Amino acid sequence: MLNLPDSLYPDPIQGDNSVMSNGGAPANNNGPCDGASKAIDWPSASVEDLVVLLREPEHREKAISSLTQIKEVLSIYKSLTPEKLTMKDSSKVCDVLVLFECLATHPQTKMQFLNVQIHCYLYPFLETEETSKPFQYLRLTSLGVIGGLLKEVGDPSTKVAVHCLLESGLFPLCLKSIEYGNELSQSTASWIMSRIMMQEQGLQYCCEPANRLCAIMKARPITLKNLQDLFQKLSMGCGPNAEAVGDVAVPHILIAS
Repeated sequence: MLNLPDSLYPDPIQGDNSVMSNGGAPANNNGPCDGASKAIDWPSASVEDLVVLLREPEHREKAISSLTQIKEVLSIYKSLTPEKLTMKDSSKVCDVLVLFECLATHPQTKMQFLNVQIHCYLYPFLETEETSKPFQYLRLTSLGVIGGLLKEVGDPSTKVAVHCLLESGLFPLCLKSIEYGNELSQSTASWIMSRIMMQEQGLQYCCEPANRLCAIMKARPITLKNLQDLFQKLSMGCGPNAEAVGDVAVPHILIAS
């Protein structure tokens, strides 16, 4: 797993009730911002306040940090064993992940989400081979966050998202989710893989080396339609390693019209 920091920023937001305003003066009770100086009382800022602050470039990154609550996610890492992870703990983290999905999907926060590599903090939930309900809940919700980055096919940011996800090692985790996840996780992981394959870089990744293509073919729950589309592109010469398909034992159903 990537060696990720405990905080997204060198000066992490503190959990105490200190006030970031003029000389430590009390914050404005009407909101997190002092009207004159725009100093922020971060600990007491509501979700609505933080969403408003996303529009201000000087506050956007710290607002994202406050919204994402990375420490909430990190706190459960030590409990990722069947003996320790409870449904209550899993649900608590998944509530945070739902907010992550909103940030991953929204055009104003998607790139910032990728830049600080928030998706990488979810990978431990996809690496596990546990199949009990708390783990399945974490796995499915994490896949939902990743899927949020890939919803807009024609958006230039989706191409950036595919690059970031491939570089950070997501694809093998999708295969693992198909192997150990429940039906919903399998479907979501398959959908993510198909979205990645729709980008030229994703298609190239799937074909180099050829044994990676074999691993994809063996992922049974992935839809035959997705694989048929992939092989159609290969047969048309799309991708720098399209000839590799000739060395693979392609199931007849995949090449049938």
